[in-house]
Amino acid sequence: MTSRKRGTIALAVCLVLVAAWAAISYATNTPPFKKPKGTVEAADLCPSWGDSQEAADLLNRLLPYGAEYRVSLEEGTPRGGGETDLRHTSSCSVSGDGRRMLLVRTEMASWSGEKAWQDEVLGNTDGREPTAFDAGRWAFTTTPENLRAGAVFSACLQPEDAGLSTTVQLSAPAPADRLDDLRRLTELAAEAAHEAARCTLPADTPRP
Repeated sequence: MTSRKRGTIALAVCLVLVAAWAAISYATNTPPFKKPKGTVEAADLCPSWGDSQEAADLLNRLLPYGAEYRVSLEEGTPRGGGETDLRHTSSCSVSGDGRRMLLVRTEMASWSGEKAWQDEVLGNTDGREPTAFDAGRWAFTTTPENLRAGAVFSACLQPEDAGLSTTVQLSAPAPADRLDDLRRLTELAAEAAHEAARCTLPADTPRP
């Protein structure tokens, strides 16, 4: 075999390998064909977030990479107008590239104390080691080393000391430097829930 023929064969093999690499990169969305990260717009938000551009900006910083995002329709049972109506639930999720990335959920209930509330929320979110912050009556995030959930308990109604537990749960831990973003996002969701539930007590009202 002549050197020229060997060179031609080598070139053809290289071209085939390059074409295969390009096809795989395009199909798996990896460089150099990786698509830009998608964005969540304020107009896309469900009522759990209100219509805040701030909430959309926080979501865009917290969400892991996705070529596009989809905000689900709001689900739940809104509270009626009566003072003795103590039922209120809501939930909304954000998905990216076909998988759920974040869930916000609110429910109305009463707990015997802060630890009982924390323990229930941690059990529902697979969270550990709550770190308190200032919002509502009680609030915490999981530690920056495993930053997966934020929660706020807001006082709402006088009967039975009924309050709202609002949680924001990430499917995968966020970077530790996004702690303030998760706290603020949870606070915004708690504020929206407090308004939607027609609460008559300020959110930070102490236990009676």
